[in-house]
Amino acid sequence: MVISLGISSISFKIIPTQLDAKAGPLILAGYLGGPIGGLIAALCGAYYRITFGGPMLGIAVFMNLATAAIGVTAHYLTPSTNWPTIQKSTIKYIIVAFVLLHLIPLWYLSSLSDAPSPYAVPSQTLTAFIVVGIMSILATWQIMNYSLKFVNDGMQSADLANQLGLVMDASGMGKFDHKIGSAGPVFDTALMKIYGLDRPAGTLAQSEWEAIIHRDDIGRLRAQMQQTWLGEKVNDKADFRACHSDGSLRYIRATWTSETDRDGKVSRVVGLHADLSDIHEAKQQLQKSRDRLGLIAEKIPGVILEYDATDPNNPELLYISPKCIELWGVTDAEFYADHMLLTKMHAPEDIDYFLASILKGIRTSEPIFHRYSITTLTGQTRWLDYHGKAVSESGKLYVKAIILDATREVEAQGQAEMEREISRNAQKIESIGQLTGGVAHDFNNLLAVILGNLELLRDSVTSPPENTLIETAINATLRGADLTRNMLAFARKAPLTPIILDLNTVVRETKNWIGRALPESIIVETSLLAGLWPVEVDRASLESALLNLTLNARDAMEDHGSLTIETANVRIEQPYIDARKEELIPGRYVMLAVSDTGPGIPNEILGSIFEPFFTTKPTGKGSGLGLSMTFGFMRQSGGTVRVYTEINQGTTFKLYFPVASSLHLPPTEPVEELPTASKGYKLLIAEDETAVRDVLVMILERAGYQVMATTSGDAAFAVFEADPSYNLLLTDIVMPGQLQGTTLAKKLRKRWPDLPVIFMSGYASEATVHGNGLRPEDIRMMKPVQRADLLMAVEKVLSSS
Repeated sequence: MVISLGISSISFKIIPTQLDAKAGPLILAGYLGGPIGGLIAALCGAYYRITFGGPMLGIAVFMNLATAAIGVTAHYLTPSTNWPTIQKSTIKYIIVAFVLLHLIPLWYLSSLSDAPSPYAVPSQTLTAFIVVGIMSILATWQIMNYSLKFVNDGMQSADLANQLGLVMDASGMGKFDHKIGSAGPVFDTALMKIYGLDRPAGTLAQSEWEAIIHRDDIGRLRAQMQQTWLGEKVNDKADFRACHSDGSLRYIRATWTSETDRDGKVSRVVGLHADLSDIHEAKQQLQKSRDRLGLIAEKIPGVILEYDATDPNNPELLYISPKCIELWGVTDAEFYADHMLLTKMHAPEDIDYFLASILKGIRTSEPIFHRYSITTLTGQTRWLDYHGKAVSESGKLYVKAIILDATREVEAQGQAEMEREISRNAQKIESIGQLTGGVAHDFNNLLAVILGNLELLRDSVTSPPENTLIETAINATLRGADLTRNMLAFARKAPLTPIILDLNTVVRETKNWIGRALPESIIVETSLLAGLWPVEVDRASLESALLNLTLNARDAMEDHGSLTIETANVRIEQPYIDARKEELIPGRYVMLAVSDTGPGIPNEILGSIFEPFFTTKPTGKGSGLGLSMTFGFMRQSGGTVRVYTEINQGTTFKLYFPVASSLHLPPTEPVEELPTASKGYKLLIAEDETAVRDVLVMILERAGYQVMATTSGDAAFAVFEADPSYNLLLTDIVMPGQLQGTTLAKKLRKRWPDLPVIFMSGYASEATVHGNGLRPEDIRMMKPVQRADLLMAVEKVLSSS
């Protein structure tokens, strides 16, 4: 620029030199280029000036160098904050420095002049240089600014174009440009790549492009493009499939717009094609996942649930799987319409605890598990397991859960618990029974000795006072025997003789003598069902149980109130048995209920009333065996007893007896007198207890029988084998040695089948535990045996043999 402006200098007649505009480029070269830039520009100007020649060559060279030095000085004093931009303040400093620079040539030129006014001509010349120089500085400054703007705009355009290219490459999109009359659309490189065409950007024949489109989509796409070329649609889009060069199928979305000419006809269509294959594949994968999830949702025994818990006080149900109808009896559409149905069917006593568990899981992000029950709209009860977790997504809080049907598991656990409870009760009763049996065996042997000796002593004592003492002792011994029988009744080991009975008849007959045990202030009422089913039960034990319940009711009412005895036919089903943890067989039962109007039984003792020796009565008023005996008797009879009580209202005991296999009562037969057996019969006794054996021998010998006593079954077999003329075997059941009572009878009867046998035992269950040598006609007697009962049994057996 310096050389060019130097060449373009102008001469004026009034000014003895040439004017040029080199000042601006010289100064800005020094300012923008620093010392090196300024020096290069100054040397270029000086070189041209020297080459061109002319007057005042020295001052001209000096001014070229000095002008460039102004720019270099400004470069250091006021550097550009945004190179190559030059601030206005810098231009001001440069102009002032440029003006002051001309004082040097003014002084020099005036010193050379001989004119009367030496400063006149130099002043005119320098003023012209100053004006032209300032204009040059300002013009060059503006040229720089505009050049910078043009450069920046060009760089921005290039950068935007580069960015657009990068975005297009990254987005998987390519652009096309189709002008009317052309052979086909112009595809850029990206669009060629989308279709798998290994060629640079350029024109693609219309037929070649259409050959790439899937045959099922080409017709629709042609129709849309035709509408665009006809001007019916300015903007449009289409989704179609294209066959890639590698054989794969690509899913393309095309969007385009049209451009019209002066006549309004479409002259050009431009647009973009985007490869949506990855999105399509993702959708397919998502759909497969949903299908798998739906299949899982159909197979699992529960329901998938999701809701928005961002506002815990107002959750929004987002999804519930259709299988919900199997759990709640409500469709998913009904739940979407009213999600509060979930809460309404939840167990009321558990809902607060359940919601607290959910809130805790939301706060802590810990897994949520809760088991609860629901009652469906049809009244069915189900147990559900809730497995959930709170997750945060996009600023919202979601709870996702699986609800499983745990009804079978809960029922199985309940059944197992019921069976464990039954087993515990059975074990407890069995333990008590074993203890009772052992005690009864030894205790009854002792009572047998005492009773037998007392009865023998009574025959030889004639003094009334002594007879009174003996009778008192005999009665005490019999009460001791009753005590063991009551204990054995609880343990279900009491000797029972069940017969078919009509409970109504038993109640009517029992009411007469029970009434004598009750004060007149207690009103006794009966409600007996006509057509009552018959039962098969031991009458003596039944009457004893009825008496015990009546006396307990009397004591509870404190001799004032009403007592009601009721009978009914009932059917007991399995759900009733399961709910009450009973050991019963479903079927028909006859109920015998005894109700009072007493104060009721407190809950804290209700679970203990059937335990042996448990009583709330004062000392001496009760043994605590009445209810336990009744409980054992009912279980031994195949039934059960239930108690229903309400404080200050009264108590009802209900006895359930299984219906007899035969629904017809046996006809009443007249009692025949037993014939008197003749004396002289030979009896063989097998008894290991010496005292009991001696008493038996003494009683039977005094009755006129010939008696042979042995201490074991083995010894009795040897005696009988040596002398098989014995008319009767009277044997204990449990004895030392190999042969017990039952096995002794079985072995003897193999050789002498008609041998009559009377069995004696400390408790009745020994007869069934220790062998099967008993016959239905055999007599089984439980110790202690009164003399009259023993002699009657012996006489009965001998008279019938």
